[in-house]
Parts: sequence; C-alpha cells; structure tokens
Amino acid sequence: MFPLENNQQMSTLDQLIYSRRSIRQYKPDRPPDEWIESLIMSAAQAPSPSNRQPVRFVKISSENKKQLIHKALISSKEHLIARQQLLGISKKIKNLIQSYYRFSAFMIDAPWLFAVGTENTNDKSFFDRLVHAGLADQHHHSDAYMDICVGLSVNFFLLKAAELGLGTCILTAPLVFVPDIKKMPEFSHINLKCFITAGFPDESPPSPPKKNFSELYAEI
Repeated sequence: MFPLENNQQMSTLDQLIYSRRSIRQYKPDRPPDEWIESLIMSAAQAPSPSNRQPVRFVKISSENKKQLIHKALISSKEHLIARQQLLGISKKIKNLIQSYYRFSAFMIDAPWLFAVGTENTNDKSFFDRLVHAGLADQHHHSDAYMDICVGLSVNFFLLKAAELGLGTCILTAPLVFVPDIKKMPEFSHINLKCFITAGFPDESPPSPPKKNFSELYAEI
C-alpha cells in the first residue's frame, strides 16, 4: 500500500505530488523574478512528440492588460446571467456562472499570472503528414496532441513551483467567459489553452476527494 499517512516513508517527489493543492488566495509578497526561468526551464523538460516543444508561456504583468481581461470577464458574466434570465433557464445555471466567475476573477490579483498555449506553426506532426498524404482522415488528433503537450509541461511547472514553496492554480474558465481573449495581439503567436496563477499561498485547502486505485486502473 502506498504510504499516504506516513510522510517519513514518502520520497520528496511523493510529498510534492500528494501535498499540492489549487491555491486561489496568495500573500502579497511577490516571488523572486529569477524563479521564473527555473519554472519555465522545468516545464521545457516535458516530453513532446518528435521533440517539437510547442508549449509557450506568457507572463501577464501589465495592470492595463489585467484590467482589460477583468472587465471582459465581468461583461461576459453579466451577459450570460441576462441570457439565463431571459430564457428562463434554471437558477442553478446562474449560480454556476457566478461560481466560475469567482474561480476566474481572482487571477487578476494573483502575484504572477501566466497564459499558456501552443506555438502557431506550419510545422506538421506525423499525423498531419499522413492526412496530407491521404493516408488518414482529418479529425481532432492534432488538437489532442497539443493538449497533451500542454498538460505535461504544466505538470512539470506545477511540481517545480511546489518545490519552491509556491501555490498555483490552473484556469480554463476564463477562456469560456471570454473566448475573444485569444485574439489579443500579445497572444497572436500561440493557441491559448489555459492560465496559471502563482504566488506564496495564503490558504491551506484540504485535499479534494480522489478516486481509488481500483477505479483508475484496469488490465487487459
């Protein structure tokens, strides 16, 4: 049995994995800027098909840019709620909209805010080349492989952040609220996939429920 309750038996990596939480409340102190390179270069060690390394990180430091994003989030939330009321849709949807707005808006005040995406390039993957040659049918495989690349890079980023004593949170809801955010000139070189906040944590949330081994594993 995995030593979940006896930290003395856990490796350093085990402790990072099992203790990491999504943090939405941060201390006002900003982490040292020199840590950013450590985080990004840790993310760069993640594997990618044909070593294409398509994942890019953009740190959003400009208060003007943050406020533009915040205003867009508020406007979108209000528009969705107005539509919900006009169409007479269940109030549960309204509560859901408001909850996910709160889960998004906190990112504006986080010490660090990163946008994460994949590089826009004409470089074709193995599957793309098969489609071009007429040997495979086009579907969403390319997007799937890019999403996997982002997931792997973000995971390395999060573990390094945890080692440094930083709290982090991944956000995708802002892309639902404000899909046009992808059209900002600063993101023109990437296909935006998510945001990450980071900073020194000012909360200690409990571990959310996790599925057990038998629910996650099968052998064929």
